Parts: sequence; C-alpha cells; structure tokens
Amino acid sequence: MIDMETEQFNIRMPKDLVQDLDIISKLLKVNKSEWVKTKLAEEVHEEKNKLLMELSTLYANGMISKEKIEKMVGKDIADEMEFIKKKAIESAKKGIEIGRKFRKK
Repeated sequence: MIDMETEQFNIRMPKDLVQDLDIISKLLKVNKSEWVKTKLAEEVHEEKNKLLMELSTLYANGMISKEKIEKMVGKDIADEMEFIKKKAIESAKKGIEIGRKFRKK
C-alpha cells in the first residue's frame, strides 16, 4: 500500500451539486468523497499537464526564460524542459543533416 501524505481541503458547494453527487454516489455505489477526490485528481492532473505543455512551448520558442519557469514550477521541471529543448534542437539538426545527404544523392 502506498503511504501518501494528505491534507484536509474543505469547500462549500451549491446544494444542487451536492444532491447530484448523492445521486452519483447511490447509482455507482461509491463513497461520495472518494468519487469527488478521484475526479478532482483527474482534472488537476490533466490541467497541470496542459499548462506545463503550454509553458514548455513558450520556453522552446524563447518567449520565457528558464529562471521564470523555475520561479513558477521549480528547478526540477525547469531542468526537464531545458533537457527536452536541447534534445529537440539536436534532433532537428540531425534531421536537417540527413535531409541534405538525401538531396545530394
């Protein structure tokens, strides 16, 4: 079993939404809180990945510095983006070289 550190997070929701959650919980025979936690985790993961892809594109196009990325999302993610950018540049250069060789033949 994975031991994951947790933190309490309380939110207020409209009564209609809570009633809808009750219906889902009953129909799926699942715990309401667990269902909400799972769906929230899915959405957070998807949104985070989308935003990181957009940030990575800005970095790859020279529109944002690595330092700004570090301030926003931390050194590890900034280093990963830098590594990917370098590999993409290397790959593009190799592709150009191969293309030139084929044209000469």
